[in-house]
Amino acid sequence: MLLISEQNGRKKEDLNGKLVSQTRLTIAVRYLSPLRKIVAMGYGKHNKRSAFNTAVADAMRYAIEGMYPDLTVNPQKVRLTRGGLLHPLNPAAVRIGDKLTVTFDPGFDKLYGFGDDEVILCAYNPDVGVAGINEERCRRQDGALELQLPVQLADAAVTVYLFARDRSGKRFSNSVFLGVL
Repeated sequence: MLLISEQNGRKKEDLNGKLVSQTRLTIAVRYLSPLRKIVAMGYGKHNKRSAFNTAVADAMRYAIEGMYPDLTVNPQKVRLTRGGLLHPLNPAAVRIGDKLTVTFDPGFDKLYGFGDDEVILCAYNPDVGVAGINEERCRRQDGALELQLPVQLADAAVTVYLFARDRSGKRFSNSVFLGVL
């Protein structure tokens, strides 16, 4: 007889695979938890809980790198928002003291974006667990945006993301990683 399946209980590899998956999940949740409000907006076709779960699944799939137990988050591959709106083109970020300045191409495509789309800048320090976005409204046609960092982030390195939201607040672009400044 040719055996095509066999069930001998749990294998040691299964437990290790489960441990690796749990560790990846923990790392992704820890990284994204301070960003829940943005994720809830940016994965907007879902309710808040499933939006966060989808973002965590994306982070586990694409952004967690390394071999167990040395797993790390690659912030460049983390997606805070997801959508078909055109993201701000050619963004460049500069940090001077506790102020971030981002410039981008004010042009747009009439099919996938408009001049009055809101551009949102997110500064985040995963070690401190503090994230912030710009308070003042910036439109795509403005071509530049400034963000005054809060006291908690004034002397710390921040991971910077940029994304666009349409005038109705329902459509988003994919977030763009601008670097650690």
